[in-house]
Amino acid sequence: MKLYKRYMLIATLMVGVLVGCQNEPAEVLQPEADYAFVELSSSTTTIAEKGGIKTIYVASNRIEWEVQHQIDWLDVSVEGNAITLYVDANTSGPSRLGVIDVVVGSEPDVAKARLKVLQEGAETKLLSQDGTANCYIAKPNSTYRFDASIKGNGKRDGNSNYIALCGSRIEGASYAELAWEATFDGDKTRSTQIIDGTPLYLPEQKQIYFATGNYEGNALVTLHNAEGEILWSWHIWVVAEEVGTSVSADGLVWMDRNLGAMNNNVGDVANRGMLYQWGRKEPFLPSPAEYQSVPSHRYDEDYNILESEEEYEQVQAEIEAVRTVLNVNNEQRGEGLYEWSYVGQIAPVALRAPGNIDYALQHPTTFLGCRVDIPIGEYVFDWYLLQDLEGGGSLMQQSDSNLWGSGDRGSDYKTIFDPCPVGYVVPPVGAFGEIPAGYACSYVGRDWEVADYGWKWSGGNGDYFPSVGNFDVSGLMGETSERMLYWTSESFGSGYQGFGKAATLFVAYGDIYYGIYPLMDGAEMAAWYSYGARCYGASVRCVKEHE
Repeated sequence: MKLYKRYMLIATLMVGVLVGCQNEPAEVLQPEADYAFVELSSSTTTIAEKGGIKTIYVASNRIEWEVQHQIDWLDVSVEGNAITLYVDANTSGPSRLGVIDVVVGSEPDVAKARLKVLQEGAETKLLSQDGTANCYIAKPNSTYRFDASIKGNGKRDGNSNYIALCGSRIEGASYAELAWEATFDGDKTRSTQIIDGTPLYLPEQKQIYFATGNYEGNALVTLHNAEGEILWSWHIWVVAEEVGTSVSADGLVWMDRNLGAMNNNVGDVANRGMLYQWGRKEPFLPSPAEYQSVPSHRYDEDYNILESEEEYEQVQAEIEAVRTVLNVNNEQRGEGLYEWSYVGQIAPVALRAPGNIDYALQHPTTFLGCRVDIPIGEYVFDWYLLQDLEGGGSLMQQSDSNLWGSGDRGSDYKTIFDPCPVGYVVPPVGAFGEIPAGYACSYVGRDWEVADYGWKWSGGNGDYFPSVGNFDVSGLMGETSERMLYWTSESFGSGYQGFGKAATLFVAYGDIYYGIYPLMDGAEMAAWYSYGARCYGASVRCVKEHE
């Protein structure tokens, strides 16, 4: 680190004294506090692959200031209020990203301005070359860029009126930030090396550049306007092993692991991937705890408990002890700026279309629990509510739209809110089985085999599906190592049964079902707390889009 001190600007503070008439006491105007201030002529600068010179100007109300950086591929000189960067040709291949801080003042009165420097490289990969999406797959120790002018795939909004009111293109962007980064590492010691440095947005290109670090993991990059409002965000999935596919009996081509997972190895915590609320594109972190077996009660074939009351209480205490260790809300964020908020947050009911979708966009690390305080029809299952004033003040909820698409098989149902990477989509209607007319779900257990901490889809694509666990309607992590819950884009329309819910693959009493839970019971099926409530947080196993 090099220290540069130059005379910059002396701010003179004037103290004015107003003298009152006759015997009135004089009123003295106190000067405003002279807090440290520093500003740069630009917050970003780009240097060509062949190298070059760039000058940035500094304004401050302090005589002394210092330049701080740890970039070994550039030299810095200071003359007056100008910082000049000297950069040689980039022969390394990837683009190079760096951060320079200009700091004035001393604790506790310190101000800092940050300059993000990018030198382009020949090996920087364009992730959006084959299309845009909300998730991009990257490898460690590489540099990337992607189109940041389009929301998701830029095509459809699931009948939410979002595109009509907010558009599908991103306008007025100013800068990018790292919201969070995390890896499947129980002690969290590596969670700061997923993204290397700070992402950089180039307004002239409308692209975001970023570099990956040494480790696999996941991250979220946000794009902001000058006022700090989030315009959109992207999930960066950093995985060393190539993501493959497998084909199910009905012809669907499935991703070979969960969305966000590093592998699909039995018992490896890195097989979990991210968790999603139905219809949202923002990922949430699974429990960081290692897999372990959970004790269980003994039942007969009719599910009657065979244990004595004393034995039951003892086993139940053991179960709860293990569950406490397994089900941990993950707070990793590395060098990211956003903290996680899982419990106790509920999206406000919006007064205009497109509902509180924008609230969700502005709070990408906030899990939005179900609203159970507003009676709509019979129950409320959703994080997404809208009060339609023009429609007479009635309340509607997400069951009136399809934020993750129509659910029909084909190339036209992926929406701008779909969380899957380019070329992939949330599984369609009937992906795990057909639901008979008049029923809430179908039994598909005969097609599945029990495996360690999960199940194998022997009657489908033959792959392993881990028991990742899920977030319940309040944002609490549960059922890690015990059960699996996988979303599809299939949703249930309005009406008493299944109102505001979406179809999931789930486990009940040791058997596998596809649909919503509780089973076959109309009254219970409409309960806001049951599987299929769209404010649950569950896994996604993407499938290939149809050409």
